[in-house]
Amino acid sequence: MNPIPLPQKSGNRCGHEPQNPNLSPPNPIRKGKGAPPRILSLAAERAKEWFWCPQKCPLLDTSAERQTRSERREAIQVVLEYLLSRLDLVTLCVGTPTLNHGFIDLDMNSIVDGTGLGQRRCERAIGDLKEAGFMEVAQPRHRNEDGKYVGLRAIRYLTARFFEWLGLGPMLARERARASKALKKRLAKYGRSLKDVVKRSFNKFLSSSQSRKCSLQPRRSASPEISRPWYDFYKQKIRDGLDIEDARRLTNEAFGYPTKWSPGYGDPAEFVQ
Repeated sequence: MNPIPLPQKSGNRCGHEPQNPNLSPPNPIRKGKGAPPRILSLAAERAKEWFWCPQKCPLLDTSAERQTRSERREAIQVVLEYLLSRLDLVTLCVGTPTLNHGFIDLDMNSIVDGTGLGQRRCERAIGDLKEAGFMEVAQPRHRNEDGKYVGLRAIRYLTARFFEWLGLGPMLARERARASKALKKRLAKYGRSLKDVVKRSFNKFLSSSQSRKCSLQPRRSASPEISRPWYDFYKQKIRDGLDIEDARRLTNEAFGYPTKWSPGYGDPAEFVQ
């Protein structure tokens, strides 16, 4: 009796099918009447070309020796479309401006749930977008009433470079101006200003006096001179099979940086563990 042949496996453990990839989240960006501005769905559509033709966007190459694996390219597309679906065009931040609570940034749990991917795949995709210059991540940290530093929800925003790379730079400028004008008009009905809905509130972690002293500007990432060598070393450790925390620890040991530092925290000399 001949054995039943087993189906061919792709070699990955995330359900990815190279010839039939899933390049959109469970709830793709809506189109048509009542949908978000067309530039968001158009950006997602154009970015999908990078999956089939990686040479169109060499900035997303994770290695100079070989092409980025298809499951990683797939994750980038899914994460990108989900972030675009939650993008505020006025600020380019990923989240929601509200009247009563200021700007509410999207957390990692929401990204994982919204994309249907594992957290590690989401983190890798975001890391690739950051290194390409398509995304910035700031990690606000403030001292609470006990004198301890508290890590707040990360601030993530897509850069104009991302839209320019897709040939959507002029359209972005028009849509942002339009969105800003419409938002200001709505806010005027309530006697509020744009500043009221884009500020971050830290009252949950700080006393009122401390909250007034906090800078509400997102911290920028470390300079390319610092971040690029760090990411190169870090990515090699990930390829060697280490998990994210071990890879970060060993990378920081190699460069003499604080153990829990990463480029999203800004200058390593200013990092407080």
